[in-house]
Amino acid sequence: MEARVLEPLPPPPEVADISQEYRAIHEHIIHEFQEQTREYAVMAAGFTLEQIAYSIVGGLALKGAWVIVGKGAPTVISFLSRGGRGAVLWFRNLLVRTPAADRELLVRLWMKTETQGLKALTEVEKQELRALMGRMEKVLETPLDDTAKNRLWAWAREEYFSVYNPQLAKLLGEEGLRAYEVHHLYPMRYAHLFPKLDLNGKANLVGLHVDVHRSVNSVWLSLGRTAQRMKPEDVTRVVEIINHHYARWFHKVYNPADGAALASAQRAALGEVASLKALLAP
Repeated sequence: MEARVLEPLPPPPEVADISQEYRAIHEHIIHEFQEQTREYAVMAAGFTLEQIAYSIVGGLALKGAWVIVGKGAPTVISFLSRGGRGAVLWFRNLLVRTPAADRELLVRLWMKTETQGLKALTEVEKQELRALMGRMEKVLETPLDDTAKNRLWAWAREEYFSVYNPQLAKLLGEEGLRAYEVHHLYPMRYAHLFPKLDLNGKANLVGLHVDVHRSVNSVWLSLGRTAQRMKPEDVTRVVEIINHHYARWFHKVYNPADGAALASAQRAALGEVASLKALLAP
């Protein structure tokens, strides 16, 4: 008597911008699963960390899977529940910090969820997923290793000049870009002290000339052994000192004529940091 096409409900507004990307990845996963292999690890090997993050962030929101994850990873869930590309990039950055064995377990569990549905997970697998998310929460409080730092540095440069500030990249041109670097206002060394910080987020990245970056780094290096005793409030104080003296060169083309002003800024910043060191002395 009647025929019509059934369309899925539109995604929640907070994840609308990643819905299309998520569905494309989901379609690819289903195709690979059906046509090529039932080995999740083999299938996942063809996905980048960003694609995996899209799948998990989009899937958790669209499938309403928060209840499975539980309450053992409040920081992780708070970011993922925001949805959008920002949540995807934040989770991708967390994935690169996560031990390989846990990443593989996460992909295996999530691939099963994507291909067979939430109900396909056994109680043991649900417990594994909750425990895994709890361990990922702990990763946020663990210092970054060199592998994670190198990957995050590469992503920071690429995303700053292509997404966050393409105008500066265009102004500098290909040749000029070689003399510019991307600086983390809150350094990666202290990432574990700020588990809620979006380390590679727009607010924490600054494009600046190599001379300015070298000067800023000298201020951080002046902390010496005090760097090992820094608390979050101490790190924030150094960030404030650096921002105060160097902000005029952030996100801008550097004028070599500012050499004297740069040296003056460095002296002033070093003086303030030396006063802070004296207060932190054992």
